[in-house]
Amino acid sequence: MAKKTLAAYVQQTFEESRRNLSLAAIDFSIPDEKILELRESVRRESADVQRLKKKKGFLGFLGL
Repeated sequence: MAKKTLAAYVQQTFEESRRNLSLAAIDFSIPDEKILELRESVRRESADVQRLKKKKGFLGFLGL
């Protein structure tokens, strides 16, 4: 149960990071360094989401 809550939280922060990055790319008043930082945070969030989606354990390859 706690794993699903953590996965939902990470997914939510990933979506929020993606939204922030897309808004920053449109707004030309934001410095390039900030956009690069946002891109890096989106990459990290994406990696966290993928890591939490993987099933671990003996029967994880079956999706159980």
